[in-house]
Amino acid sequence: MIRHLHPTDAPALLQFKQRSGPDEVFTLPRALKGGNNVFPLMKYTTFALSPRAWQSCWVKTRRASVQAVLRAGPRSGPLAWELSEMFLPKKSRDVAGEVLEQLAFQAGASGARRIIIRIPSNSELFDAARSAGYQPAFSEVLYAAESARTVQTRTDESSDGIQLRPLDDKDQHALFRLYCATVPIDARTKTGQTLEEWSSSKESPGRKTRNWGVDDVTSGGLQAYVATCRVSAGHYFSVHRRNDATCSTESLIAAGLGQAGDGAVVTMVPNYDQNMSESLTEFGFTSRESYDVMVKTLAVTAAARVPGLVAVE
Repeated sequence: MIRHLHPTDAPALLQFKQRSGPDEVFTLPRALKGGNNVFPLMKYTTFALSPRAWQSCWVKTRRASVQAVLRAGPRSGPLAWELSEMFLPKKSRDVAGEVLEQLAFQAGASGARRIIIRIPSNSELFDAARSAGYQPAFSEVLYAAESARTVQTRTDESSDGIQLRPLDDKDQHALFRLYCATVPIDARTKTGQTLEEWSSSKESPGRKTRNWGVDDVTSGGLQAYVATCRVSAGHYFSVHRRNDATCSTESLIAAGLGQAGDGAVVTMVPNYDQNMSESLTEFGFTSRESYDVMVKTLAVTAAARVPGLVAVE
């Protein structure tokens, strides 16, 4: 079984570093940054000595040897957990399925309804995750361009006429309706079908993400949503658009690029948004890494009323 990281694990972590492979899973910020992280010995040693930090860290040990180290916890709310880091030995990866399965007990005990992981496409971890009950939700492709301004000059489309307005907490219901209108049901059943589940499953590329909405002048609801953020790889943006929206995908991309200034720009596109992928390619973006998002749905205790007969004397 896996257990929380303890202060007494510090010496074993030093030995594990010599046998550890790179990080096996990716959060959105890590995927945007790219590259493979080697095992951060000093960080996990610090975690081991911090009562608050080690509560999100687990190890699998055998005798006095560490076999796996992982970090997981709520993504944006208590109903959805995310596996943010997992390190396995280079030569012995057969513990992956066992570790992923045992993490479900920890998440379920906290009240979570699902665990979400992102792994590189064609990763050896895919089969281990499937055997542990994780199902593919969708795949993603990272698109990047070296210069936002150069990309903007390659299209005649303009964001002029699109009225972007800042979104706040009052827009959560409108954003959820837009999510239901743009994400296929197969993906929603895995990532969240209610407002509370969706809110817990959301992920952010960075701390200072700015969210913008495009209102439908006819219905008054949101017809599109643009998120922008400065990340280590440059400027990040994402676009979500209803199929019946009056604004085009190209104009929304231009609006997202308009927040970037100059410099590198990146975005992550799910495989169910082919229109976005085609538009980015026409703009001069190039596809880079691809990822699979997998979800393990956890059992939830449900209360039910059962009618019965009672004898009354």
